[in-house]
Amino acid sequence: MTPAIVLILGGSVLLAASMVLKGGPQRDVYGQRNAMGLLSIFLLILAGACGFFRELPADLGNGLFRFDDSALASERLALLGGFLLVLISWSTAPKNFLGEYYGCLIIMLGAIPVVGASNDLVSLFLGLELISIPTYIMLGICKNDNPGAEATIKYFLLSAFASSFFLMGLSYLYGVSGSTNLQLIHEALGFEGGKLTMLAIMLVLCGLAFRITAVPFHFYAPDVFEGTSLTMAGAMSYLPKVAGFVAMIRILGPDMSPSAMSAVVPVLLVCAGLTMVIGNFMASAQNNLRRLLAYSSVAHTGYLLLAITALLRDNAEPNVLFSYLAAYAAMTLGFFACLGEIEAAGGRTHLVGDLSGMFYRRPAASIGLTVCLISLIGLPLTAGFWAKFMVFMGASAAGMTDPMSIFMAVLMAFNAVIAAGYYWRVMSKLFEKSDANVPLRVFRPSLFLAYTICVVLTLVWFFVPAVM
Repeated sequence: MTPAIVLILGGSVLLAASMVLKGGPQRDVYGQRNAMGLLSIFLLILAGACGFFRELPADLGNGLFRFDDSALASERLALLGGFLLVLISWSTAPKNFLGEYYGCLIIMLGAIPVVGASNDLVSLFLGLELISIPTYIMLGICKNDNPGAEATIKYFLLSAFASSFFLMGLSYLYGVSGSTNLQLIHEALGFEGGKLTMLAIMLVLCGLAFRITAVPFHFYAPDVFEGTSLTMAGAMSYLPKVAGFVAMIRILGPDMSPSAMSAVVPVLLVCAGLTMVIGNFMASAQNNLRRLLAYSSVAHTGYLLLAITALLRDNAEPNVLFSYLAAYAAMTLGFFACLGEIEAAGGRTHLVGDLSGMFYRRPAASIGLTVCLISLIGLPLTAGFWAKFMVFMGASAAGMTDPMSIFMAVLMAFNAVIAAGYYWRVMSKLFEKSDANVPLRVFRPSLFLAYTICVVLTLVWFFVPAVM
């Protein structure tokens, strides 16, 4: 657990540094930005080095933590997303709360490997809360106007409500099994503990559905995305989603009995179908770019839920889910980085129409947006193609024994076409002629580097999908 420990302790140090960074109007804001950004990058590199050079035990472990492929994948996804988010935040973090912002961000990144390696209900819950609580703080300090306050209070209240569902489900799992250890719970029950066990699983899924923005627990996302900063919206579209899906793998596990699977899988399939349809149809109706991205994030949750069901039925490997999350990180965070550079240069990114003619005003960011949009659609030559293709193949393979899975695979293809419509609408705005043809010349190196890395990863992963 050294990488997680490094990040959590390092984030705590950055939080403590916030007391030193407070100063008068003459303080060096740019120097503090560079210092906090460099320290954050150093912590991520140190955590990555600790993970690369460590020797993993032959025994996966049966205590609080279990070091398997899911644990390692969650750690890598956290480091990937963290590196990109620090670059995006370099120019956009709130200047009056730099220590608090970077400290909370690094702690969130350290909590994801805790969730990924958790083998106990207690460590799992603590890891998830270690993601939620810093999120409340970051939402509160990123924007202090009325929409920002509304976004913060909505997320805080609904997150606490969802956590109560999740904790109630965990308490029932403990009650029917007599243990908080996930391995012992799986062995003791085989998930055949009767109606109370199934109720526990459903309550847990309700709590996790909020974190991954699955229908019907998605309704906070558009308001929060619209009310907070672009960078914070990007972080919320990715980090809680990774933690929620990894926690779902941990709770459901590979040892579910056929009777439990027959009850859980249909629920997940229905949730996936509703999430895809509602997310894409609502996104199609949006002119507000933030709300469109929020509903787009909801739709991608539906595709990922299909990957979970295929994984539970052994029709797909865990790397299908993690590959999709890696591709999602590149194309979504790249999208937010491009919007951030346009906004930092003086452009507007509130409505879809604000991007009209942006290629002639900010060509580099527009090309980055185009690549990310093509990947979000799932077209060839981008990582998004393989991500959606592997999920589709997993759902289709499950349909060999279940007609409902075939229907879900067809529904996924139908939703991909709908999504292509609103992504194309955004893309076409970039290249249409506009009266606002004044070039945006302000340059932000960190944002440019962030979306350049995302574009390169998106293109390279198409040709080498195995390293996603």
